[in-house]
Amino acid sequence: MIGIFREEVYSPNRIGDDAEILRLTAEAIRRQGYAVELRAPEELSPQTQPDMVFAMCEGSACLDILERWEFMGYAVVNNPAAIRNTHRYRMLPLLDCTPVPLPKTMLIRTTESVNGYFDIPKGVWVKRGDVHSTQPEDVQLHFDRAAIDQTLRALHFRWVRQAVLQENIQGDVIKFYGVPGQKWFRHFYHKPGEKAGYPFCPEQIRITAEMAAARLGLEVFGADFVVTEDGHYLIDINSWPSFAPCKEEAAEKIASHLIDRYRRWEPRYTAQWRSA
Repeated sequence: MIGIFREEVYSPNRIGDDAEILRLTAEAIRRQGYAVELRAPEELSPQTQPDMVFAMCEGSACLDILERWEFMGYAVVNNPAAIRNTHRYRMLPLLDCTPVPLPKTMLIRTTESVNGYFDIPKGVWVKRGDVHSTQPEDVQLHFDRAAIDQTLRALHFRWVRQAVLQENIQGDVIKFYGVPGQKWFRHFYHKPGEKAGYPFCPEQIRITAEMAAARLGLEVFGADFVVTEDGHYLIDINSWPSFAPCKEEAAEKIASHLIDRYRRWEPRYTAQWRSA
């Protein structure tokens, strides 16, 4: 098996945590008697023929290689289509036709201006429309139109062509982690010391998170929710987070899932890759 680290550019302030969950997962797999090699994304080669791949990478060059391997019949977790589906410009249309509760959200070009869709004084989040984050400026909360427009212009200047505008909902932020194949889920308050303590049903949040993950094709995922007086809202979902509050337990569950997938994997060698 090959495990692939996340590119540092897609891991702002989380480089150590992201690397650690991959290492812990590899150690748990090795304890079960399987060989695992960990590689940085830049160390990948299309000529490699892995039995199985588990990947945290997000860059297009790495995903293209994963796509090639998957096409050739190798097992890949999370698969490249699922990873790409977490990019906001793809995620929103996929979730729009589901019962998953989302805040008021709009996908726009970074050359556009804000219209009257939002109650701006209550706060609007401006998020880049592709990958989750490469620097703090990729996700910002603003309370006036000028600041929103300025952030959109700054994103456009950095060649980010799409952005997501999302209403700011007052409530408790819940971090949710899941490996549905192992029926394993955990949730934590993002800032326990600042929580209002709104009541919520963990089972309902699990159902929502699992529904969203299944729609995107994720087998290992993390999600952010806001809990309010009247319910909960999904504000983001991503592929293979750092699992920082529960990384040791998560690594064991992820490893079990990967071993189960590996045991079910049947290699095929008939497909021939043809590049576009």
